[in-house]
Amino acid sequence: MIAPCDTAAAPAQLDLPAGRDSLPDARRIRAPRIALRPSRALHVALFAGVLISVAAFFTTLAPWFGAWRALPPSLALGAAGLLALQAWRRAQPAFIEIGPDRFAAIGRTGAHLVDGRLLGASQWGGALLALVVEEGRRRKTLLVAADSLDTETVRILAVSARSASGRVSGR
Repeated sequence: MIAPCDTAAAPAQLDLPAGRDSLPDARRIRAPRIALRPSRALHVALFAGVLISVAAFFTTLAPWFGAWRALPPSLALGAAGLLALQAWRRAQPAFIEIGPDRFAAIGRTGAHLVDGRLLGASQWGGALLALVVEEGRRRKTLLVAADSLDTETVRILAVSARSASGRVSGR
């Protein structure tokens, strides 16, 4: 005799939002999120760069216009440089995820800034890692300062970059 309704054999329905495909999420291995600290070395270097550019601009204009007339454009350049520095600070990632074939950088809002695989153009050094990440057909470069992570995580990133240097791009 055949049972009228066998619900145990039917797959369970998932309550997913419309247009959402669960297959990539199910296959993706979740890597732990590692928090990034703001890099003091990069902040100091960028702030010093703004101050040097303002001083150079002022010393260029002062012989032509005089010190008092060269001061407002120099201060305007400094304000623009500080606003750009602040915008750069907000655009920096707050977390990174390192997986076996995946690297992701997540902003403070939770948006994925970079999500892909490391490529062979990655460089590493004692103070700075330049990681090239391929996202589909686009490539993005992410700079990670060594003072924004603990030494073990910097070592893991450097090893990941070295192992990615042997990979050939999918293009």
